[in-house]
Amino acid sequence: MCHFGPGVPRGPARSAGFDPPPPVARAPAMASSLLVGGVDLRKHHEALETLTRRRLPLAMAVLLAFIGGALPIELYFYRDRLRPYVTMYALEIVVCAIAWVAARRCERQSRAIATAWGAVLGLCIAAYYPLVRGDANIAMAALICLVAAVPAILPFDVGHQLVMGGICALGFFGVLASGLPTSIPWPYGFMAFLSVLTTTVLGARSVSRFRREAFERETTLRQAHDQLRTALGRARDAVEMRSRLVANVSHELRTPLNVIVGYADMLVDADDRATIVDTAPRIRDYAMSLEALVNDLLDLSRLTCRKVGLYVEDVAVAPVLEDVACGARAIADGKPIVVRVDCELPRISTDGMRLRQILNNLATNAAKFTDVGTITIRAFRDRDAAVFEVRDTGRGIPAAQHEAIFAAFEQIAPGGHGKNGGIGLGLAIVHQLTELLGGSVAVASAPGAGATFTVRLPLVIAAHAVRDGNIGERLAAVDAIAAERAGDALSAD
Repeated sequence: MCHFGPGVPRGPARSAGFDPPPPVARAPAMASSLLVGGVDLRKHHEALETLTRRRLPLAMAVLLAFIGGALPIELYFYRDRLRPYVTMYALEIVVCAIAWVAARRCERQSRAIATAWGAVLGLCIAAYYPLVRGDANIAMAALICLVAAVPAILPFDVGHQLVMGGICALGFFGVLASGLPTSIPWPYGFMAFLSVLTTTVLGARSVSRFRREAFERETTLRQAHDQLRTALGRARDAVEMRSRLVANVSHELRTPLNVIVGYADMLVDADDRATIVDTAPRIRDYAMSLEALVNDLLDLSRLTCRKVGLYVEDVAVAPVLEDVACGARAIADGKPIVVRVDCELPRISTDGMRLRQILNNLATNAAKFTDVGTITIRAFRDRDAAVFEVRDTGRGIPAAQHEAIFAAFEQIAPGGHGKNGGIGLGLAIVHQLTELLGGSVAVASAPGAGATFTVRLPLVIAAHAVRDGNIGERLAAVDAIAAERAGDALSAD
């Protein structure tokens, strides 16, 4: 409030400034968020409410200081107005205190509370002049100062400014209705008030739009920064994965190659048949281990590039489980481990070779990481899904690594050339093959409690799961690989 006396010059209006809204804490996207023009309006409104709450004490301090500073001028011209002036000033201080407490308690309604505060302050200004029988035009001048000053400090939009200005205009008409004299015709003063109100409303609209655009730019820059940080993290992960790949693969390739070279040297120097008979199978075993590693790398590469075709057929499940169990028993040879098969599912329509590969990888891991106990390979039907379980009583897997183990080159124990060998491709291949067949894979495990890997596949694979393209060539390649591996198995027998 500003109580002007006659002949008192008006101070220049404070120029409207803009402070960018404070940074808003990043939070997960919520269903209540409303995106308009790339801006999350919920966050934008929260930022404006926070800015209003921060700047409301400044607006109160400026207006109260302005009103208090006008008291000597008021008393210079009207000595009898001290008591009503002080009374109204105390009331305005109370209004400011109530508004500040309300804004602190209702943080999401700070701008509405500030609008109500400005409107009540305007009514206090208007009520002062009928008390002292002052000039109505001076009341209008004080209301004009209020309407112009508040939006220069607080981030009002068009609606807030119209509400506050409209209530101040009603206060002015109340002053006129009280019959106060006017030094000039009141329409002139009211036209000045409308001009200032219109200007401030347009200014509030422009500043509001500018704030929104600034918030949108800030949001875009923050998203770009997050994307760059994510890309940098992925690049670092890729570099780390490449280093691990080079270290692990080089060791896994070098070990069998060194053994093969060593045994080959023994054959070259051998003079008796017994040495040849003893050495040749070992060379073949290490060569097959080398081939398995190369096949895993090729399979992972094809799966990653989505270049693996499917050969869908009617598969008898029991023979597949028995073959997988035989392989697990061979790997666990020498350990006190019992491998059991529990088949409650007669048949499934899927890619038999890929199903066998999934179960082989899971059973192989179970045999490697189980020192004593049982390995159970089970198949059963659950509604419209075929469920395959590989359960062991081995070392178990910490919960923190349940997701990581399905990534390529991830292993439970650090290093790809430890006691159990391998470079961490088996479960990655299982995960991608299961997705290729339209299913999912999960693990339930705890350290020392064994592990249970569960693969869920559709009973009948969807037609669209077979990739488009030159399917004939892909199926022929799959058949060739299957025939080659079958030949290796027969020759081994």
